[in-house]
Amino acid sequence: MAANDAASRIRAVILTTQRTGSTFLVDCLGSHPDIECASEILIGEPDSLRPQYRGRFKQLAKVARIFTSGAWRPARRMEAYYAGGSARVRAFKVMYNQLAHPTALRYLRENRDIRVLHLSRQNLLKVHVSRILMGKRARVQATGPVEAVQTRVDPQEAIAAMRAARERYRHFESVFRDHPRLALTYESLFDGQRLRADTAARICEFLGVSLQPMQSRLVKLNPETLRETVTNYEELAAAIARTEFAELLD
Repeated sequence: MAANDAASRIRAVILTTQRTGSTFLVDCLGSHPDIECASEILIGEPDSLRPQYRGRFKQLAKVARIFTSGAWRPARRMEAYYAGGSARVRAFKVMYNQLAHPTALRYLRENRDIRVLHLSRQNLLKVHVSRILMGKRARVQATGPVEAVQTRVDPQEAIAAMRAARERYRHFESVFRDHPRLALTYESLFDGQRLRADTAARICEFLGVSLQPMQSRLVKLNPETLRETVTNYEELAAAIARTEFAELLD
């Protein structure tokens, strides 16, 4: 890349956690002609739709990806990623837990020109349930309808998880308070397999690119209601109705 092109490059990151629609967003951004968007490069996953190994040795496979991709040196990995490609905007996804690595966190905090798309899910109860369901599926991404699954949810574990999730979001809002930031929510993403028009407009303005329709190959994995998904829904609802999360119930 020429020096003047490098100077005009927009660097961005999708900051998020599991079950927030982040893979859908990565795929949508990658459909824009002026945006190159990768998945979790800090764990060696540059392709948002690469099949994820979910077998017995998945942790060993993850370690191997980190080593072979250079992700074990996160600052160098990010610097190399941002220096590559040819699009006006270069972005990737980073999960909260990946910033437990001090070098990764320091790199992102010190480079205050990096634009942060902070993605969350307003319904924290559905986040918790969706995480439980992940362990019951052979895959965590889908390009077409999949069979519904159900699960029991411990009410107290759910309440604790929601409170912890709320605090993690607030923490990272504070960590990146000096960066350009755009708050996005799962609830504002989907128009079928397209990115909602109003959300696309906000993102394009934030990243300084022309407004283009964006779409994904993915569909929602768990479109069912909580009542349809949770086998002990009445027990769960009774407990959560007494907390600050009552409005999240069906």
